[in-house]
Amino acid sequence: MSASAWIASTLYRAAAAPASARFARALRDPAAAQAAILRRIIQQNRDTDFGRAHGFAEIRGAADFRSRVQVRDFAEMEGWIRPACDGRPNALTAEPVRFVEPSGGTSGLSKEVPYTAALLAEFSAATMPWIADLLRSRPALRGGQAYWAVSPPSRRRARTAGGVPVGMEHDSDYFPPLVRALLDRSLGVPRAVSRIPDLAACRRVTLRALLAMPELAMISVWSPSFLTLLAAALDEEWDALLGEMESGRLSAALAPDLRAELERALPARPDAASRLRRRFGRRPPEDLGAVWPRLALISCWADGHAARALEGMRRRFPRVEVQGKGLLATEGVVSIPLFRAEAPVAAVTSHYLEFLPDGPDGAALGVHELEPGATYEVVLTTGGGLYRYRLKDRVRVEGRLEHTPTLRFVGRADRASDLAGEKLTPELVEHVLASAAAETGIHPPFALLAPTWGQPPRYRLYAQAAPDDARALAAAVERTLLGAHHYALCRALGQLNPIEGVAVTDGERVYERVCTARGQRAGSIKPPALDAGTEWAQAFGAPLSAEVG
Repeated sequence: MSASAWIASTLYRAAAAPASARFARALRDPAAAQAAILRRIIQQNRDTDFGRAHGFAEIRGAADFRSRVQVRDFAEMEGWIRPACDGRPNALTAEPVRFVEPSGGTSGLSKEVPYTAALLAEFSAATMPWIADLLRSRPALRGGQAYWAVSPPSRRRARTAGGVPVGMEHDSDYFPPLVRALLDRSLGVPRAVSRIPDLAACRRVTLRALLAMPELAMISVWSPSFLTLLAAALDEEWDALLGEMESGRLSAALAPDLRAELERALPARPDAASRLRRRFGRRPPEDLGAVWPRLALISCWADGHAARALEGMRRRFPRVEVQGKGLLATEGVVSIPLFRAEAPVAAVTSHYLEFLPDGPDGAALGVHELEPGATYEVVLTTGGGLYRYRLKDRVRVEGRLEHTPTLRFVGRADRASDLAGEKLTPELVEHVLASAAAETGIHPPFALLAPTWGQPPRYRLYAQAAPDDARALAAAVERTLLGAHHYALCRALGQLNPIEGVAVTDGERVYERVCTARGQRAGSIKPPALDAGTEWAQAFGAPLSAEVG
């Protein structure tokens, strides 16, 4: 047991006690908790540009709020969001924007979400009770070390056009500074790893750090495939990594100052390397729990498409408990997992939550008005300046904890495809296909981008064109999609293979046949640019294909 980690976990539980108590009270009366959040957000931002334009000074409750502020998606809010991201005071919030976080766009390739101190506090109002519940319910985690996924390396601007910083460094940055300092006491992977610009080098140094963590008790990642790919890299680099542990030298290509910092943080551990060699030889075991015998829990996505990716991860960690994450998006947190609940619980002490029922005319409901078994689209109002924002994530109400609904993510309201976090939407793909067609001069009468499972999965572009043209069009689509933040991250992390161009014939006829088999009326079928179904490889037979390198 690590003494510093045990002390940190004890202090963390003490620091999280007020947030945990507030959350426990809110579970018994979510309507009151939500009304207080809405009042706070409206009062704090009544004199902003958005607040004055929407009469915040006259709003007295949820009914007034809904009558004065319409539900909007990112494209409809972008005119308000952009000035805030560029640093204009009082555009959306009275508080200044501390940084912006990139996220996926809809018809555009990327969007940026403004983060304020109030928004970070709202995240903490959910994440602190979650971690406290982990430590209370799973004593094996106390005194152990943790690996929190480092934000993946990517080429991005350091600041917006108005000088606002872009991006947080580490997933633990969702927590306030004091709590982050406590969590960092249990982390064995140095935060400096997030500054490594090359993915392969980032993985290698991460593994080097993890091998020196015999007290590893918890892993927190987003996609299960991220951990599966890390395990595959360990298989390939095992012997060389043990050599680095013995020498204390890092072989990855690193800038001199970064190398020096990391080598100080990761000193030689020859005894540990020798023990691993004696026990496992020249390759790690299939069951990686044998390398980290204290590992008790993995936190990752477990719903939607991520459920399928769990299979590969469980093969490498068959004896480790997996806890599915709640619904936490770049824009805000909707639900958190608790061990006593059958599904993640609505995060009723964070943002103001509304829910749109399925159907064209459903009025927005408060969290206390949801019906078990029903499915809703989430609408967020946050301290970061998103007001009645359509998140476009859909949840199903599984039950209740006290008087608060438990929510399971079931998919996207915008027919998005999201195998590993790439968040492709039909509107985005329409835009990308039009750009690719203009670039290549190839205009097929039928073109459909669809996911297909593999190790890792990928997208195929089914194009009614000659094989060479299908390949060229797919290459152009791939190049353009690499400008979309989430798709580029998934490709950089190896969670998706490159797009494959597939030449097909009678594309619209095949598409119609599949859709009518799904129950759609033939007369109302219009082929979109993107379909999230995975049956298209079978539907189009065994076509000529060409992988885009």
